[in-house]
Amino acid sequence: MKVAKIPYLNAEPFYAGWGEDPPFEVVEMVPRKLGQAARDGVIDAGLMAVADFFTVDGTFDLVTPSMGVAAAEHVRSVVLLSHRRPRELYGARIGITGESSTSKRLLELLATAYWEIEPTWVPEAEIEGEPRETVDALLLIGDRALAAVADPEREGWSRTVDLAAEWWTWQALPFVFAVWVVRSAVARRERERFSGFLTGSLAVGVERIPEIAASRADTLGDAETLRAYLGHFTYRLGALEREGLARFRDLLAEHDIQEYEDARV
Repeated sequence: MKVAKIPYLNAEPFYAGWGEDPPFEVVEMVPRKLGQAARDGVIDAGLMAVADFFTVDGTFDLVTPSMGVAAAEHVRSVVLLSHRRPRELYGARIGITGESSTSKRLLELLATAYWEIEPTWVPEAEIEGEPRETVDALLLIGDRALAAVADPEREGWSRTVDLAAEWWTWQALPFVFAVWVVRSAVARRERERFSGFLTGSLAVGVERIPEIAASRADTLGDAETLRAYLGHFTYRLGALEREGLARFRDLLAEHDIQEYEDARV
């Protein structure tokens, strides 16, 4: 079985028990590439961005018990760097990291239905020069977002907007960014073994959160800030997280926010 691994700090508690030789093949890729690899039949399991899971539902199943990356109230690692408040970005040029999948759709949903602005989306690969000088805002996720939040100067931007905080203010529900899934065609016994392995690894990871945070205490922030960051996530998804996931899916459909063919966005 081939399993995709997301190289972000917020996913590391899942990997604590994998060791040097886990009982499956590991491939490392950012969320956007993982979704495409799943659609292309390249991987059998992974921590998949929920926007991509919506497109492969039926060929991939959630692991049991449900696990993923969810946050209530704030997240710190999915941020819009901006020179203006969100509601002041009508007609603005907003740059989008090429790593994004779910976060791009969350941003578009907030822009359309909550902030009521109509920006122009600009793939980061098409931004020439310093982004803060050529676009009005920039979406960053994962460790790049953490580094920007940790920077006292906000990397030259005037403000940071936490997208999970905006979602919480709007919907009063946790936001689920990613879910662990396994291909439906994988034999049931193998899927059950993988789920059990992942559950055990997460148990180890939750206990080791202080160690994980300390090992990454550099440009991403100090050890205590990173420990609080990791401790804030919900990794075992319960009723509220499932409600938040369903609400996001319904709102994407209601506002006709679809999967983009351009893999850069």
